[in-house]
Amino acid sequence: MKTFVYTAKDSQGKIISSQVEADNPKAVIEALRQEGFFVTRIVEKRRAFNPFIFIERLFKVGLKELTIFSRQFALLLNAGLTLSEAIDTIEEQTQNNSFREILHRVKLDVQGGETLMQSMKKHPRAFSTFFISMVHSGEIGGALDAILERVAQFYENELALKQKIKSAMVYPTVVVVFALGISLFMLMYIVPQFAAFYSDFSGGEAQLPALTRKMIELSDWLLSYWMYLLLIPVFVILFIKFRNSKWGHMLLDPLILRIPIFGPLSRKVAITRFTRTFGTLTQSGVPILESLEVAKNTASNDVIKRAIVYTRDRIREGETIHGPMKRTKVFPPIVTNLISVGEEAGNLEEILFKLSDYYDAEIDASISAMSSLIEPIMIVLIGGMVGIIVVSLYLPIFNLVNVIK
Repeated sequence: MKTFVYTAKDSQGKIISSQVEADNPKAVIEALRQEGFFVTRIVEKRRAFNPFIFIERLFKVGLKELTIFSRQFALLLNAGLTLSEAIDTIEEQTQNNSFREILHRVKLDVQGGETLMQSMKKHPRAFSTFFISMVHSGEIGGALDAILERVAQFYENELALKQKIKSAMVYPTVVVVFALGISLFMLMYIVPQFAAFYSDFSGGEAQLPALTRKMIELSDWLLSYWMYLLLIPVFVILFIKFRNSKWGHMLLDPLILRIPIFGPLSRKVAITRFTRTFGTLTQSGVPILESLEVAKNTASNDVIKRAIVYTRDRIREGETIHGPMKRTKVFPPIVTNLISVGEEAGNLEEILFKLSDYYDAEIDASISAMSSLIEPIMIVLIGGMVGIIVVSLYLPIFNLVNVIK
C-alpha cells in the first residue's frame, strides 16, 4: 500500500485536502468519486530516505530470490489468484527491500492495465530477457503458471551450476592467498631477523651466498615499499572490471578456451547454459530466432556468443540449426550431430535438455578431476615458496666456516 495526498471538491465546490492509503491513484479517485468528490490533484507521498534500499538498488536481484519468486508465483496462480493478488502476496513476505519495491511497482502497472511482460520489462536489474521472454510466451499461451514452473526449474539448475564452479575455485584461491600470506610474513618478519644476525656475525652481507643476499634484498624492498602492496586489491578490481567489459570478453575469452583444464571446463559451462536456455525457451513456445537471441546472452564466453549469432543469422536466411553451428567449429560434434537428429525427428527441445544433462555430468567429472590435480600442485607451490625462503636463510649456516673466515 502507498500513501497518496489529494485535493478534491465536493458537490458544493468546497475544497478539501487529505491523505489516504491505496494501491494506486486510480483506486483513490474512484473511491472519492463514489463519495461525491471530484479530485483536482493527487500525488504519492514521498517515503523517508532509506540508505539500505539505496545500497541494495546497486545490485541485481539474485538467482535464489528469482527461483523462490517463480515457484511462489506459479503456485499462487495455479490456486486461482489474480496476477495482482499473487504479486501482492509475494511482496508482503519478500525480505529484500529492493525486490519488494520492484514487485510493488510491477503490481501497480498490472493494475493500471499493462501486461505482466510490459511491467517486468521496466526492471532489467531484476528480470532478465530470458525471464521476460518466458513470461511473454506464458501470457500468449495462457499457461503462465506452467511457464513459471519451468523458469524456477531453470534457475535451480543455474544455481547448482554456479555452486559447482564456486566450489571448484574456492580451494585454489584460498591456498594461493594462504601461500602469499605466509611468504610475506616470512619476508617481512623472519628474514630481517636473520639478516641482522648475519650482519653482526659476519660483519656484513658481502660474503653471504647469492640466494641469501637476494632474499635479504627482497625483504628490504618490501619493508621500504610495503605500501605498494595496497595496490594489489586495486589491480584485482580493475582486472575484474576489464574482464567483465566488452573488450575484456573479446580479448580474454579466446585465450581462456586455450588454457589447459580451465579452457575445456569453460566451454562445457557455456554449452550447458546455452542448451538449457535454448531448450527451455523453445519448449515454452518462444520462436527459434528469439530463443537464440536470448540464449546467446547466457553463454559465458564471447567466442560461443559469436558462434550463436552466426547461427542465428544463417537460420534467418533459411538454413538449418546444426549446419551453421558445425561450420563455426566451436561446438563439439556431439552437440551438432544430436541437434541435427533433433531437427529431423522433431524433438529438438528433448535433445537440448539431454545435451544439457550430459554436459552437467561432464562438468562434475571435470571439477572432480581438476580438484584432484590442483591439490598436489598447490602443495608443491606452497612447499616451493616456503622452501626457497627457508633454504636461503639457512644456507650460510651450512657454509659457516667459510663465512667466518
